Amino acid sequence: MSAYLVTGATGFVGGALTLELLEQTRAPIHLLVRGSAAEATDRCLSVLRVAAELYGRGADFIDLHRGRLHVHAGDLACDVVAGQLAAHEITDVWHCAASLKFEDRSRLEIFAVNVDGTTRLLDLAEQLGIERFNYISTAYVAGSMMGRISESPAPTDTTPNNQYELSKRIAESHVLQRDSMHARIWRPSIVVGHSTTFAAVSAAGLYGLIQDACRFRRRVGAIFGPKFVMRQRRMMADPAAQINLVPVDLLARQAVSLSLHPTFDARIVHLTNGSAPVMRDLMSIMSAMTGIPEPEYVGSTTGFTPIEQRFHRTMQFYAPHVVGTKAFAQDVAQRYGAAIDFPMSPDHLHSMIAWYLDHTGLTREVGVA
Repeated sequence: MSAYLVTGATGFVGGALTLELLEQTRAPIHLLVRGSAAEATDRCLSVLRVAAELYGRGADFIDLHRGRLHVHAGDLACDVVAGQLAAHEITDVWHCAASLKFEDRSRLEIFAVNVDGTTRLLDLAEQLGIERFNYISTAYVAGSMMGRISESPAPTDTTPNNQYELSKRIAESHVLQRDSMHARIWRPSIVVGHSTTFAAVSAAGLYGLIQDACRFRRRVGAIFGPKFVMRQRRMMADPAAQINLVPVDLLARQAVSLSLHPTFDARIVHLTNGSAPVMRDLMSIMSAMTGIPEPEYVGSTTGFTPIEQRFHRTMQFYAPHVVGTKAFAQDVAQRYGAAIDFPMSPDHLHSMIAWYLDHTGLTREVGVA
């Protein structure tokens, strides 16, 4: 019988994946969580209960499956944790824990978590005789590449856009070098809220962009007044660029379903959306809902005003995603009949953003319906 080890279960993707493993399997699931034993267990189960209820699984979903969830407090450098896990005959690892920071100033922390942490878990997996190692990476290891992106190792001659992408690329290479177990790389695109409830337990990705836009609006308004905020400004972006948003429940369901397929043998899989919205549509709705005029799209920053330059710096993490289209291949999922194809209508995008604004209290701040 299978048994799972999941890291990052208190995170956005890791939490959704844990819920999906509970739904699709009957196996015990071991969750590695930082902190003391009592604190780690309470925190982890609390986060999972919230996620289960937000995602429409019911307030009692976690309690119904509580007997299969085993929380282990500690980190990958702890010999005690390794000893505890050795007694449970774990067959599969899902490594979801990661640092989402991206700035150069955070490089040491990013690499300590995303590269060194992955290496330690690989060593532990080999020590435990793990059969399958599943690594949650990012589709954006493609870096500066545009056009069709294949499900293959990232070319070494492409330039990463930030330290996060670089760390994930290096970690992928470490995973693929291990031949003592079946190594799989899962590459989500920009993860957003649940496909039907719109809920998200995250402030990263698209939600970080919304937060930054609201913060920019607040700061500029405080200095120059509300009329100044309402002036249209330029933004370096391609209005036709696809913004590959994928609902968290759909990517978790696809990953677990594919991993359980009896003939599944792929090493790299895109967890992406075949019907991604475009920049113009997304920004039109987001602008209306945050009270910031939709920008004029331009191809360079030449001639930007100081305010436009400041906004461009605010957007530095998101800018590489909006200057052109990355068309992520879904060859593996299509081969197994499980590719995600989820068109996001204007109403869906509106509801998704509205949920986040309401949940964070930003609706009162922006004052826009």
